[in-house]
Amino acid sequence: VFHSAKVEYYAPSDSCGMGGMHQEVIHANPNYGGSCRFDTVFVSVGDEAEAMNGLLVARVWLLFSYFDPYHSKDVPCALVTWFIHPSDNPERDKDTGMWKLQREQDVDGEQPVGPVQVIHLDTILRGAHLLPCYGSGFLPVELKHTDSLDAWDCYFVNHFIDQHAHEL
Repeated sequence: VFHSAKVEYYAPSDSCGMGGMHQEVIHANPNYGGSCRFDTVFVSVGDEAEAMNGLLVARVWLLFSYFDPYHSKDVPCALVTWFIHPSDNPERDKDTGMWKLQREQDVDGEQPVGPVQVIHLDTILRGAHLLPCYGSGFLPVELKHTDSLDAWDCYFVNHFIDQHAHEL
């Protein structure tokens, strides 16, 4: 079990660094500076012609590896829950231009965790930044930043966080 993993990705529009290569750290840590930290990531699952260029957004709950005796090597994995499009016909929000997502729920509609899945670490492209779809009321005083991915029903995928996310 690991509490973080380094992700390296290529950003062709940025010639800084090692020929456009960038890296960031993905956290799945139940005690990160006194509170929990479970990051969201872009996962490559399909064709670039699909919604969000063949990417899905997941929240990483656990990073681990297991030994594959058939190939005689360790297989790095992540235990994730998914953020999915609220409709069968995904499209960008008209006002913000951002994709709108919601946490996937289990069959009974239970939350906060919903169904979990194990994915290979190589399918994680990079970290994702989600913004809550705020309502018109005030935020509760007792709300902590660590609760932000559990407190709202829907989220926007913030592709304005940096130029690399904007390219996705």
